[in-house]
Amino acid sequence: MATVFTDNLPQPNSSSPGTDERLARLGVDLSKYPAVYERQTYEPIVSRTNREIHWPILRGFSAQLLKQVPDPVMLTHIVTTRCNYSCGFCSFADTLNAKTNELSLEEIEKTYATIGKNLNVIVYSGGETTLNRNLPEIIEAAYRLTPVKSVYIISNAWKPDLLLQITHRIKQRCPDLHLTWSLSIEGPKPVNNATRYTKANTWDAWQNTVDTLEGLKAIRERFGYRELDVQLCTVCSPGNVDVLDDWYAMVRDELQPDKWNLNLMRRSVQMSDHQLASFDARRASRQLEPFEEKYLQITQQVRNDVLSGRLKFLYHTNNPQDGALKSAVDLISQEENRRTVLEEPLQFCCRAGGFGAYIGSEGEVSGCEEFAHSPEANKSFGNLRDVGYDFQTLWHGHKAEQYRQQVGSAQECRGCTLESQRNYPSILLSFKTLLKARQLARQIH
Repeated sequence: MATVFTDNLPQPNSSSPGTDERLARLGVDLSKYPAVYERQTYEPIVSRTNREIHWPILRGFSAQLLKQVPDPVMLTHIVTTRCNYSCGFCSFADTLNAKTNELSLEEIEKTYATIGKNLNVIVYSGGETTLNRNLPEIIEAAYRLTPVKSVYIISNAWKPDLLLQITHRIKQRCPDLHLTWSLSIEGPKPVNNATRYTKANTWDAWQNTVDTLEGLKAIRERFGYRELDVQLCTVCSPGNVDVLDDWYAMVRDELQPDKWNLNLMRRSVQMSDHQLASFDARRASRQLEPFEEKYLQITQQVRNDVLSGRLKFLYHTNNPQDGALKSAVDLISQEENRRTVLEEPLQFCCRAGGFGAYIGSEGEVSGCEEFAHSPEANKSFGNLRDVGYDFQTLWHGHKAEQYRQQVGSAQECRGCTLESQRNYPSILLSFKTLLKARQLARQIH
């Protein structure tokens, strides 16, 4: 692998009028990051695997008709619970940096080899994903051993050049993969940097995230990375509720990511410093917290802005219709979460433990994160290390069958707004909701 200098290529974003002025306003200086202008070259992994999503969907519908347990279509894989930030709303806030016996690359490869033929989407999360130094190799293993098409990496973007280097490698090694970075950012710079607490007061978490956003856009254009997206992800919480209106306007009009996710703070996270009552207590009082009201307001505004064309909300896919469908699924997911907040009838049943799977950093397998980390009882299906890394043994085991029957009705399920573990697998494998997504996609441009 040799470094190739690419001075003969167009300058990043040189075709976009006003880009230099916009970057200056944002304090972005891409010249600080060598990976924007040069890259190492990598040999692509040769693969003839069919990665189109319609086959997993058809097999999923077939399994439903035959009353069989299908292989998962979507996987949330926690590659580490280590993190260099400390955010109060994090669902791992109580256990960050406590678990260090992470699955090795070899263990993960054995697992992926047994995960089945339906896997189409993997969400890599943490902790901070890039603190697992094997992250690129883990993704390459998924590309070699499974039919995965879309990979989402959640990151706090603490080191922009590192994320750019990982992108260069993955986009060259896995040419048929659709890669999306989901970068965490909680609002304007003062709010974000206070929320994303680090011991170094001089550490500018906000600037790192914005630099990464712009750097990823630049290398997509400069190096022709077609199926590459960069999102910003904000958690709606008591800590940023007062600035979210202005923040959304800035994201939409100035930062302009490929997509913006507004996630509701997890029901299971109790922020003692805000003296926030439990979800059950809040619903018993029939009173929404201000951050819940704000979530309802802004997600409705997002929907209106997407359909009017005011907000960019379209994935970079080879087929524009696929990108519009992905965006429509996101809007339906937000609509379902609004229904959850208001405790209105939901549009679809949870498919966690059937079409959606979860693997923890130390090998715990479950249908979803809430079951795997239940404070009342560990409802995982078991640990991969106990079964020789045979995913199917756990997926079809007695515990899986037992806890699968509780999905949607357990205490952990009330108020659940887990997009990647509850909503997305369910939308794709519900004929009624998938049809709705296709109809909605026609309105997204």
